[in-house]
Amino acid sequence: MIFLVFNSINQYINYSIKFIGNILLYPIILISQTTSQTIDSITSNWENFTKNLEKIKRLEKENQELRKKASLVDYYETENRKLSILLNLSQSLPYRVEVANIISGGFDSSEEIIIIDKGTAHGITKNMPVIAYFLGNIALVGIVRETYLTTSIVETLISPNINIGVFLETSQEVGVLSGNGKINGTATVRYLSENVNIKVGTEKVYTFSKSINYPSGILIGTVMLTKKRERSRFQEAIVKPTIDIKNISSVMVIKSK
Repeated sequence: MIFLVFNSINQYINYSIKFIGNILLYPIILISQTTSQTIDSITSNWENFTKNLEKIKRLEKENQELRKKASLVDYYETENRKLSILLNLSQSLPYRVEVANIISGGFDSSEEIIIIDKGTAHGITKNMPVIAYFLGNIALVGIVRETYLTTSIVETLISPNINIGVFLETSQEVGVLSGNGKINGTATVRYLSENVNIKVGTEKVYTFSKSINYPSGILIGTVMLTKKRERSRFQEAIVKPTIDIKNISSVMVIKSK
């Protein structure tokens, strides 16, 4: 009888210990299971995030490439329109011209010197005048100074080394034009009579030449300022060239009248 009672008590104690142990272990098991699920969820989410990030980067790269292609298409379409305008103009001019593209500036002398993609192979020779179309005007850019087989160097109107015979529109007064350099971006007409009335801001300046291959009457620019020197019979006119070299990409070389 005592044995049965003791055995019952022992079973109760074992059951109680097991029950209490399960109660104590349950939070740990629950946390362990939850942590495992959380880790799996984080891992899965990170993998999805990485895949989506790579996809976004790939799409951004594709978008950039498409924008570059679209930009190039727009650029070439614009250049083709400009070239088409020049080709049409070249056929209406009273002299024979060769259309050329500007392929680079002249390094440190940028805007004072430009390089074009036509040379002796295209009939280009030294001292040929170079003109361009800009904002509705056809005007002088400069003079061919050096020629090679497929390229030529052009000295522009703002170069201090250039000397061109010119005349003023109103008075027909004749002078000599030379450039003031890239910093000023202007040119000066010298040897103008001190008595000539020059209309600053509106007076146009044109080429003056008796050469067969160098036409007179090509627009150069507009007088922006005049200067009279003491003890001199002459005055000078500061001229802003009509053609802005920075904003053109093509020119026309005058080959003959």
